[in-house]
Amino acid sequence: MRNRFVKALKREDGVTLIELLAVLALMSIILGVISTTIFFGFRSYNQVSVENRLREESDVVMSSIITELYAFAPDRVYPLANGTGFEMYHVDELGNQQESDKVAVVIASNGQLEIRRNTVLNSASPPVDPYQATRISNGSIIQNLSSITIEGQTAGGFNYYTTGLININLVMSLGSGTKQSQLQLESRFGF
Repeated sequence: MRNRFVKALKREDGVTLIELLAVLALMSIILGVISTTIFFGFRSYNQVSVENRLREESDVVMSSIITELYAFAPDRVYPLANGTGFEMYHVDELGNQQESDKVAVVIASNGQLEIRRNTVLNSASPPVDPYQATRISNGSIIQNLSSITIEGQTAGGFNYYTTGLININLVMSLGSGTKQSQLQLESRFGF
């Protein structure tokens, strides 16, 4: 039995050039299909993870606006110019607007959403910035494509609303250059 293996190893028969080329062609086709599948999978995974980050970011943005609106419970809401946001105020018993009690929701020029709370400075506390801004966004909000508008009728011909709908249309982006992903988010809620 050992002789048979030794004879097979000492045999000088080889493969022909055509057989070698056929094997190389088949191997290149198989490796091409495998590498294309792997690279497509990586690209799809990256795209899905970026979209998921944008969705998470947009959920945080919307929930923070809704939470601020309902927690503040405004008596008057003023739209800001060019659909960049709105300001909310409380009114005292005499109908006077409380300037010291104000919250503004603004799409800032730096591509972030800002929730600015006007704080009353207490003489006993150290001086602080009168606006404490909450900036929300790891990505950025595309300012020219995004808007926050108010629907409803103004109260008695004044330029504020006491009830109505807030329409939010945000276009968020993450990445840079040709690898930039965008997500458009629309929401409406009443106050």
